[in-house]
Amino acid sequence: MDWRVAFGLGVTLTWISAGLMYLLGIVGWDNFLHLPTADIGSFLEGAFAPLAFLWLVIGHFMQQKEITANTKAISLQEQSARRLELHSQRDSYFKLLSLVQDQLGSIAGFHYMSVCGPTGTGEITQEEFAEQRSHATTGDHAWFIRKMIALAMEHRHDDAMLQDIFFGTEVRRRHSDNFSQTFARLLDAARQVDTGDMVTHALLYGSASGMFYRIIRHARGEEAMDPITGLSTAATPTPEAVADRPQTQP
Repeated sequence: MDWRVAFGLGVTLTWISAGLMYLLGIVGWDNFLHLPTADIGSFLEGAFAPLAFLWLVIGHFMQQKEITANTKAISLQEQSARRLELHSQRDSYFKLLSLVQDQLGSIAGFHYMSVCGPTGTGEITQEEFAEQRSHATTGDHAWFIRKMIALAMEHRHDDAMLQDIFFGTEVRRRHSDNFSQTFARLLDAARQVDTGDMVTHALLYGSASGMFYRIIRHARGEEAMDPITGLSTAATPTPEAVADRPQTQP
C-alpha cells in the first residue's frame, strides 16, 4: 500500500472516531436524532468536508505519481524505438557497405587497367586483367584497390608520376573523382548511424578503400598528411592548381 493511502486511512479513522466521541459524549445520540434534517446535513457536511479535501489532495498526488510513471514508461519506449531504428539503419548501412565496396573495387580495377594496361604502361594484358577481375569478383573486392595503393607507394617520391597515375588522362581523372565521391558518400552514411565514430574511423583509417581515398585526396592537394608515409607534408598540387598560380615577372 502506498504511504499516502495509509496516511489517509489513519487520519480518516482518527477523524471519524473523534467525531463519534464528540457526538456521543457532548451532543448526545438522542439529541442528534431529533435535530432538524437541515441541521443534521450541515453537521455531516462540516464533519466530512476536511476528509473530502484530504482525499482530494491524496488523489492528486497519486495521479501525479502515475503520470510520472507513465511518462517514464513512454520515455523508455521512445528510447527502445530509437535503438531499434538505429539498429535497422545500421543493418541497412552494412548491406549498403557490401555493395559500395564492390563498386569501389570495380572503379579501382578500371583505374588500374588504365594505368597498367595497354593504354598505359602495358604491364598487364586484357587477358591478365580479366583473370584478376575474376579473382576480385569472387569476394576480394579490395584486390585492385591494393594494387593501386602499391602503385602509389612505389612512386611515392615521384610527384609527377603520382599526378600521372591519378590525373594523367581524362579517364584516370574520372576514375579518381568517381572513387572519391562514392567513398565520401559512404563515409557520410557511416556518420549517420555511427554514434561512437568506430565504424567511421575503421572505414577511413583501417580499410584499403579508406587509405586509397586519402591517397587520392593527398594527390589532389586536399590532405596535407601523406597517407603512405604518415608524414605531415605539403600536399602535392594538382596540375590545375599549378596552372592557376599567378606567374611572377622576372
